[in-house]
Amino acid sequence: MTQRLCELGVVGCFLVAQIANAAEVSRALPSPLTLEYALSLADESHPTLLLSAAEVASAQAERLRVDANYDWDIYIEARARYVEPAKSSTDLSHDDNRIGVVVSKDIYDFGKHSAQLRVADYEVDARRFHYLDARTRRRQEIMQRFFDVLLADLFSSRNNEELATAYVSFDRLRQHKEVGQASELLVLEAEARVQRARLVRNQSQAQQRETRARLAEALNRPTELPETLDIPKLAVLSRPIPEVEALQSQAVTNNYLLQAMRTRVAAAEQRIAVARAQDNAVVKGSAEAFNYSRDLGANDEVRVGVTLTVPIYSGRRDDAVLAHAQAQLQRARAELHLVESEVRQSVLSLWLELDNLRQQREAMVALRRFRELNLDRSRALYELEVKADLGDAMVLMTDAEYLSAQTDYKMVHAWLKLDSLTGQVTLPTNDVLNKPVESMKQNDKN
Repeated sequence: MTQRLCELGVVGCFLVAQIANAAEVSRALPSPLTLEYALSLADESHPTLLLSAAEVASAQAERLRVDANYDWDIYIEARARYVEPAKSSTDLSHDDNRIGVVVSKDIYDFGKHSAQLRVADYEVDARRFHYLDARTRRRQEIMQRFFDVLLADLFSSRNNEELATAYVSFDRLRQHKEVGQASELLVLEAEARVQRARLVRNQSQAQQRETRARLAEALNRPTELPETLDIPKLAVLSRPIPEVEALQSQAVTNNYLLQAMRTRVAAAEQRIAVARAQDNAVVKGSAEAFNYSRDLGANDEVRVGVTLTVPIYSGRRDDAVLAHAQAQLQRARAELHLVESEVRQSVLSLWLELDNLRQQREAMVALRRFRELNLDRSRALYELEVKADLGDAMVLMTDAEYLSAQTDYKMVHAWLKLDSLTGQVTLPTNDVLNKPVESMKQNDKN
């Protein structure tokens, strides 16, 4: 009984934590919004986390139900009836009533209940691992949405400069046409460039709004679109890339999804033990105390006893249950091996992507240096009125900044996904679901 109350307390603490998180949703987003603050909101009551947390609560409730099957059964039994007693009866009254208390409990079932409890424990642990996996995915989504907004702002800035440059060129050609120094064809061509640039600029502005809306949804603030974002310092860009074999080994060992699936394999193995224990003997103890309205010699006021039930034949029902459990174990093992293969391949893909992005980043550094020097040259020539391509140089410079930022953000996000796959993401301990999973270790000892 004490253990059940403790487990109910765990579930209650979880629900209180979720209610507290839901109350915090009303906090306004700071301006500018930093990446650190955005990631700090990853554990708030987002629907994806609530669904995963509900699965944990459901598994905990199922564990309580399994444990409750071994509890005491205590109840009051009352009976009221009218009888016609035999003439030889010592009590010729017609009221044959009784009331009493009955207490019963399964004392021992030769391992069936303990196997059922181990299955329930494994299921709770598996749901907890799924919850931890959902938390890491929330961080990936928030970071991706944050970077999308920054890139949309850079792209919009680049398109604004392109539109301004195209309009200046169009206006200059229009003035030249008035004095006969430019043809109508050149003016129309320049005007067409302005219209195309305006269309692209409008599309990029719409993208700014859309990426902010997606970020707000990811932060569970659908009505608060962040206006300005702080450009983060990305120290992870200088992080050395380990050997792929070491990363794959870490992923196979520490990945939350794989740990959940291994736990489900252990649960499937225990279900076979439960299936084999279906026809186990059961020892049951009982005690009864009754008060009777008729005084008969056969009416016992108190009974205490132990009953042993040994099944002899149950047809093919137990065989069917065992076959189903074995099939589920085979399926769980196959799914585990399949996901292990997918995780290893995902680690390899991210490792190759990081290596390519590192080389691409070096190319972007060289491109930015070239564009900076080109902009300085164009600015000097513009001031000397030798050439008028300063606007084009500014567009090229902003374009280089956009490509460089895009490479950096891809690299940071790839690192986060790799850390998530290898179980290296540090999750803040803010609820009972993030406590170390111990039931699997305890069951292994048993």
